[in-house]
Amino acid sequence: MNADNQDFALYKQDYETYTELENVIQEMDGLVDAIIVEGASDREALKGLGATKEIVICSSKPYTEFVDYLSSRHKKITILTDYDRAGQKINKKLSIRLEHVGIRVENQYRAKIGRILGFRGLMCIESVNSLRKRIYLV
Repeated sequence: MNADNQDFALYKQDYETYTELENVIQEMDGLVDAIIVEGASDREALKGLGATKEIVICSSKPYTEFVDYLSSRHKKITILTDYDRAGQKINKKLSIRLEHVGIRVENQYRAKIGRILGFRGLMCIESVNSLRKRIYLV
C-alpha cells in the first residue's frame, strides 16, 4: 500500500470512528439530563461531537457537594470518565452515590463509547479532540 492509500485508510478510520461517536452522543443527548467528565478537554470533545446537555466536571467540587449539586438538578445522567483504572474507579464510586440519592445512571453510553474508542486504542474522551483535528484539519 502506498503512502497516499495508507493516509486515506487512516483518514477513513478516523472519520468512521468520529461519525459513530457523534451518533452515540446524539442518542445519549436525547436521553440524559447531564454528562459527567473528568476535565475541560473532555467537555470540549463532547461539545465538538454535538452534546448539548450540561457537562459537569467531577473534580470541580468535593464528592458530597457534587452529588448534592447533581441531585438538585438532574434525574438521569451518564458518566464518561476515562477508561483507565482511575476513571473506572471514579465511575463506580459516583454511580453508587448517585443511584443512592435517586439519580439514574445510564451506563450503556459509557459502554458504547468505550467500545468505539477501544477499537482505536483510545482510553479517554478527550482523545476525540485529536481525531477531530485530523479529520477537519482544525
